[in-house]
Amino acid sequence: MPGIIDPLTFHVDDLPGIWSPVQWEQTKEEQIMELETQAAASLMLSVDIPEAMLRLILNETEIVSTRTPPEGYDETEQGEWDDEIVTFKFKKGIKLETMKRENDHLLAVYNFANNGTWAIEVTPNRVVIEKI
Repeated sequence: MPGIIDPLTFHVDDLPGIWSPVQWEQTKEEQIMELETQAAASLMLSVDIPEAMLRLILNETEIVSTRTPPEGYDETEQGEWDDEIVTFKFKKGIKLETMKRENDHLLAVYNFANNGTWAIEVTPNRVVIEKI
């Protein structure tokens, strides 16, 4: 169920991660599905590491196609929005509320739509993720 940390949904094995692009003819439906799969992976790589961790463990990685910029989009940082380009965003928004960084400590607090407020604390020897 999205929005909670469910240890039973964590896939764990000792196999190395691999990925291969599709190398065969696809139907239009298969092409769309492959594009969405690749978009989800690329979108995960485009966000901050703490946000990606939260999205993965809360199972909130669903994406949607968009013609309008998501809330918080900054054209000066991210470039001018072009509604003619196929673009994806996460279905559920997340907002960084607080970020405190010191030499060996990071605290990031996120407000995650209907999932509440979550803190991620990182030190050289420990990572703590908790709902606050």
